[in-house]
Amino acid sequence: MDKELLLYNYFSGQLTVEQKILFEELLKTDASFKQQFDFEKDLKQVIRNTEKNALKNKLAGFEKEISSEAPVRTLPHTNYKKWAIAASIALLVGLSWLGYNNLSGPNYNDLFEENFRAYPNTVFEISRGESVETIERSAFSQYELGNYKDALASFEKIPTADRSDYLDFYIGMAYLNLEQYAKAQDFLQKAAESESKLKAEAHWYLAMISLKTKNKEQALRWLEILVNQYDYQKERAQEIIDALN
Repeated sequence: MDKELLLYNYFSGQLTVEQKILFEELLKTDASFKQQFDFEKDLKQVIRNTEKNALKNKLAGFEKEISSEAPVRTLPHTNYKKWAIAASIALLVGLSWLGYNNLSGPNYNDLFEENFRAYPNTVFEISRGESVETIERSAFSQYELGNYKDALASFEKIPTADRSDYLDFYIGMAYLNLEQYAKAQDFLQKAAESESKLKAEAHWYLAMISLKTKNKEQALRWLEILVNQYDYQKERAQEIIDALN
């Protein structure tokens, strides 16, 4: 796939599941692609900051013009036009500040894209030369390959009574990589509430889902638990909290 198109789809939030896998691989293996990505990411941030500052300065100028007008008790006919213009500017400033506050608010899609990475298989060792003999081994083999639909099909064949405590987390992650956020949230919440050793990671990815679905309150909830109770992604979680507040 054309790398420029891949970068365009990333920054416009249009990457498919397959493109996300390719994108992550290129970031790891293609130095020139990584350099171009970093450049465009930094450029985007500079443009955003420049636009905000320009708008802020313009609005400050409007306020200064209005505040310099001396108040009067009556509005003679000769001054009516001047005060009508001033009133219009005041209304414009009010509406503009509303737009500015919206502009300067958190970009949930950017926060998600900058922080979401597919979680690797860390619990089930796959021997590459070994034949796949168990359902669980098959599931994790497919998960490692990024074949999340096939991984789910195998995960779901495992009887509930035989499931390890980490399976809810990986089932949730498979759904998350398939962009099925409601199902992903159900399983990750089970993992977060269990005694699984992946509880902290479950909180992080629940926060990622909340960012993707623009649920600020839920995102803050999961991130604050992460900061207060765990070490996993603690510093980055605090940075996102600051960005959301």
